[in-house]
Amino acid sequence: MRQDCGRRDRDTRVERLSALFLRHLREIAEQVYADALASGAVRPEEAEAEIQRYFVRKKSGLQDVYSYYGGQWDYFYQLEMASDADFLPMLQQARSTFARLYSPSELDVAFYTERMVRYSRTDVRWQTLRQHLTGKWRRLLEECEERYQREHIARLCEDYFRMASEQSRMLQNAGKAGDGLSPRLAWLQMTVSPELRSKIRQLAQVIRKSLIIKELNDALGRKEADGQRRYQAVRGRVPVALWRPASHSDIVGITEGDNLNALLPVEYCYLAEPVLEPVFYRRYAEKKLAVFDSVSRRVERADASSRSGREMQKHRRRGPFVVCVDTSGSMAGEREVFSKSIVLALALMADRLRRPCRIVFFSDQTETVDLENLYDDLPALEDFLCRTFHGGSDMGCAMRDSVAALMREDFRYADLLWVSDFEMEPLSPVWVQYVDELRQRGMRLYAVAFGSCPERSYVELADRAWHVRR
Repeated sequence: MRQDCGRRDRDTRVERLSALFLRHLREIAEQVYADALASGAVRPEEAEAEIQRYFVRKKSGLQDVYSYYGGQWDYFYQLEMASDADFLPMLQQARSTFARLYSPSELDVAFYTERMVRYSRTDVRWQTLRQHLTGKWRRLLEECEERYQREHIARLCEDYFRMASEQSRMLQNAGKAGDGLSPRLAWLQMTVSPELRSKIRQLAQVIRKSLIIKELNDALGRKEADGQRRYQAVRGRVPVALWRPASHSDIVGITEGDNLNALLPVEYCYLAEPVLEPVFYRRYAEKKLAVFDSVSRRVERADASSRSGREMQKHRRRGPFVVCVDTSGSMAGEREVFSKSIVLALALMADRLRRPCRIVFFSDQTETVDLENLYDDLPALEDFLCRTFHGGSDMGCAMRDSVAALMREDFRYADLLWVSDFEMEPLSPVWVQYVDELRQRGMRLYAVAFGSCPERSYVELADRAWHVRR
């Protein structure tokens, strides 16, 4: 029973030690990264993630602290649980060990054994000596262990302080060496692979020198979502009833609409055939999909507006954006480096402004990467940033994935950017119509065209285009 109590005490001490260790690490990070946290180069949750990684790596060392005194604690609990008949023989047997571990001023076991042999085990003085010895030994063990714990934590914290200080100095010197790294990018690339780190430094040089990337970054960065119109309700007016669909358990027929939860199975056939897929998206945008109709409705009460018929502008906010990047063989070489630099610059801008971003890479097929937090998502870009472009170009696949994203509610107010040499067939009329419909919803289309002979239909469709003669 006392062994179980001892294990619980030890677990409690480990928890207390862990909490103490974490608290010291956070204090160090707050001190060392003060300037970086204030400037936004490092975010509080990212500093905390670094602390947790270091803590996990070093946590096993906290258990090792107890193994240093583990043997003494085990013998202490054995002695504490021993019967009166066994207690004194066990103590006499360990006298030499105690003499080696403790000085007489700390714990003089000979003093206790010489006096305990004078009394019978039933004598109150014998019991008092036993209790005094075990109590003193427990306190001595706890004090030694506490001192050893704090020294161990101090060593671990010194290692973390040196590591964090070195990283902080690197953030302060970011860009001064002419490598083009901003403090934010310098922080982000710390945890990636050496190959990606080298690639980022190369692309950062291009970003720093390119006027086109700066203009593109500013154009997308200043974009605000078109105001969503709504009716303003004011209390004190005549209430009105708003009818909404309630459930589909009482289907009465078929109608047209865009409710995907009530979609007829036949409509899914359009999605199964790539040629018919644009037709599905067009019908969805026009709210002409075949859906089940239900008779039940629910009534919602709202106050009528004091400005009947007048539309109020909803709060304007920055919208997300979608980037389509051509990774075909014709984009290899300098075009590839510049395209990767554009993606990295826009990813940094999305990270800075907290704007969701979807990157669509296309050649013979497409790949997509959704970026919301570059600290966590940067490794997802590694395959793209470190790969060599190859293959053909299929803009239809890229448009399919782009439109799918732009139809999502969280991408309702999004910009679209094309990065390609546009050495391909013109965009089909169906996709052109989709672009026009999305632009009516507030989307702005940008294009970065490489080479001297891009397909003009793409460039002319864009609201703004940049030409890169390489």
